[in-house]
Amino acid sequence: MYKTILIYADQFSGFERRLQVAAALAREDESHLIGTVASGGPQLDYIVFGAMTLAPPPAMDYEPLRKAAQEQLARFDDRCRQLGVASHETRFQDSSAVDALILQSLYCDLVIVGQSDLSDRSLIWSTRLPSYLALHIARPLLVIPEREIAMARSIESVMIAWNASAEASRAVIGALPLLLRARRVQIVIVNPRQHPGRHGEEPGADLSTYLARHGAKAEVLCHETSEESGAALCGIAQENGADLIVAGAFGHSRFQEWVLGGTTRHLLSHSTLPVLVMH
Repeated sequence: MYKTILIYADQFSGFERRLQVAAALAREDESHLIGTVASGGPQLDYIVFGAMTLAPPPAMDYEPLRKAAQEQLARFDDRCRQLGVASHETRFQDSSAVDALILQSLYCDLVIVGQSDLSDRSLIWSTRLPSYLALHIARPLLVIPEREIAMARSIESVMIAWNASAEASRAVIGALPLLLRARRVQIVIVNPRQHPGRHGEEPGADLSTYLARHGAKAEVLCHETSEESGAALCGIAQENGADLIVAGAFGHSRFQEWVLGGTTRHLLSHSTLPVLVMH
């Protein structure tokens, strides 16, 4: 069970959609729900001062940013009461959203953010907040899409995007509380013959057995396609009526910056379903 859930409670990127999902999970597991908002002020200092090397820095007033963050946290608190979340709290961070969420993720079981988060006023990470978090936090990250979803409904059908990697395995572990509740779990493997040694004699069979020992029954679907993996997985999830996609978050270092792989980037950017990822 997810006993402590952290949600980025900013006013952008479908706050209400994210909160509905978080509240439903919190009620189901009697979890503690934490809403956090960052001002972004210190990071703006870094940007401004870095650009003003030959001139004196201007006087910066970040109090409006702090006030807006506090107002949003008050809104979060009110909505939690309305949605019947018994245990919840607010946390204000006078930092960037990235720093706030990475720090607080160490002490929770699940982190929830929006698909295209524009609220980080540091501007550095802007729309890349979910992508950056996917590769840097130590907990599963649940990314809620922009489109309307049946938020109050329990997640009944889960699709695991399986490629027999360590990242995908960790994502499965991170999603176990949801997998055990689901009525249907599908293990989907795209082009398994591309990596015959990785999957064993029967692709997906070992994962299915592992999940069965935990009490989750899963069926295995192998899909051969010339389509890009991320697009193929999104299409399969839609066709099969999945409520959630579980996938490993892949990245590689480029000049000391972590950059998402193509499949992960597509899932986080284009999926119309919630995606749970873990690196």
